[in-house]
This record gives sequence, structure tokens and C-alpha cells, in this order.
Amino acid sequence: MGTFTAAIGRHFGRMLAAVALCGAMIGTASAQDKIKAAVIFGVSNPASVNGWDRGHYQGVRKLIDEHGWDVTMAENVPFPLIASTAENYAKSGFQVVIFTSSGQVKAWDQVAPNYPNTLFAMLSTTSSLPKSNNVAAYAPDFYSYGVINGLIAGQATKSNKIAGVAGLPVKAVEDMFSGIIEGAKVVNPNVEFLSAFSGDWTNIPRAREVAALQIQRGADIVLGNAGVGTRGILDASQSGKTRFVGYATDWAVDAPETVLSSVILDVAGWYDALAKDVASGKVEPKINEFGAKTFSVMPLNKEHLTTEEITKIEDSVRRYQAGELSVPVVAHKFK
Repeated sequence: MGTFTAAIGRHFGRMLAAVALCGAMIGTASAQDKIKAAVIFGVSNPASVNGWDRGHYQGVRKLIDEHGWDVTMAENVPFPLIASTAENYAKSGFQVVIFTSSGQVKAWDQVAPNYPNTLFAMLSTTSSLPKSNNVAAYAPDFYSYGVINGLIAGQATKSNKIAGVAGLPVKAVEDMFSGIIEGAKVVNPNVEFLSAFSGDWTNIPRAREVAALQIQRGADIVLGNAGVGTRGILDASQSGKTRFVGYATDWAVDAPETVLSSVILDVAGWYDALAKDVASGKVEPKINEFGAKTFSVMPLNKEHLTTEEITKIEDSVRRYQAGELSVPVVAHKFK
């Protein structure tokens, strides 16, 4: 399949070519040449929502501050309105529309083929692309992300029970939880994984309740991926005096006494890759996957782990990222 610049309108293609020829990034182009982009969020004030959405907000800031893009954010857009929101941006002349959740894939599939002069980018997990050339995906390998979480939790647990609490068992969560299970088993064959779901991505009290039940069942390490509801999972961990592994961004500032560590997705790096591809005219209709080497682990909490335990965990993560520690790929199903 051809590159996106071969499929979009002549004006935008000429603009990208001019930028590439002069060797300048889009961030240094003149004001009239700024890339006009829209980013669609399902939450309000994503900068305040730690985890996935804050990671995307950091990506938006990178587009603005480092690449000079003109970015508009649509916040608190419910799933039924994603498609019409994306269409309105395309009709209004936006050159790039960015989707931030795998729950928006249906809208992506629906809208992209109808607006060939707009690039529609999915910055989340997807296993397929819309039938159109004006698309691209920048997505994490959630299985390997889960493995790193599992290596940490499997060695840090004292009860040999760890819990994963999420909003819904979507593909990204199933991949992540599967990786946690297999990663934890490699370093601790006796570990038991407890999984539970709050039923949505916004209900903080419900997520808190579901997480508390897993703590009552004996989990002493809790991992959360429930959107806005992840705050409730952290609250339950604080109340239950268990340890919490932060999702996507650094959670230590929220509860330094409870957070064992955070595994960083580097969502901003996906935005950076998108901007560089656009600037060079090399956007292609493909899934650009970001794997284990792109994830990072924040310093492990010395209040909860000995120096020897920290060294062992750090070494296992390093060896996995270097390809020296083998972890089987097993797809688990969750309800």
C-alpha cells in the first residue's frame, strides 16, 4: 500500500514535501504551515486523570511544544458521538484526527474511508486497520507491558496473591493481564492472579469496591487499568495497606507510601513518532508497535523492598527487555 502522502490531497502533500526538502521539522514551519490536528478524549480534563489519559495529554503537549502543531482537544466525548466528532473535524479542514482509545476503533473504521484528505491516527491498541490509505496506528505491545508488571509483582508479593483490576475485559486488558500472569509465573511459580472488572472506565467508587474485594481475598499487590476508575483502585490499596503498581504514567506523586513502582508506557513517544512521520511524509497505513524496550520502570519503593529484592526485580526486567529472559506468550480469557 502507498504512503499516506500519496493518498491525501495535493496541497497537504506539497506542504509536507516542502518541509522535508528544507530539512525543517513541522514545529519550525511558519504559522500558516502548522499542522492542524484534533485529539478526541473520552474524559474531561485528561491532564488531571493519571495513567492512560494523562499520558495522551503529555503527547498532545509534545505535538504543540516540540513540533509546533496547532492542536484542538475534544474532551468527554461518549463513544456514540466519536464518529460524528471525527467527521466534523475532517469537514472543518483538520489535517490529522487522533483517536486515543481502542474503544474508538469502530468510529475510526467508519469515518476514515470517507475523508481521504485527512489522516486518521489510532494511538491505542488495534489488531487491524480501516480499509483506507489515510490511516496509521501507533500502539503499545500490551502483552510485554504486562510481563514487566508481572515480573515486579511476582517478586514483590509476600502473600503470593496479586490482583489486576480493570474497567472491562477489552483486548488491551486481556493482553496486559495475560502478560502479568506469565511474567509473574516465570519468577514465582506459586503466584496466584486475581482478576476483577468494575464494569466501566469512569466509576471511581465501583472500582474502589472491586479492588477492595481482591485485597480481602489476600492480594497484597494491586495493578489497575480502569481509566478514571484507576483512582479508586489506588484508594482501595491505600485503605487496605497493600501496594499498588502504577499504570502508564508515574503514580508515586499521588500516594508515595502506597505506590511500589510505576511502569511507564511513554505515550508521548507515540505522538513524537507520528509527528516525525508526518514531517517526513512517511506516514503509512500500518500498525507501528512499541514493545518492551520502550517501557520504563520508575524507582522501586525502598520502604517496601530490600536492596536485594530491588536488585533482583531490576535485573529480571533488564534481562527481559534485552531478550535474555524468555517468557511464554499465552492468551488468557477473562470475564
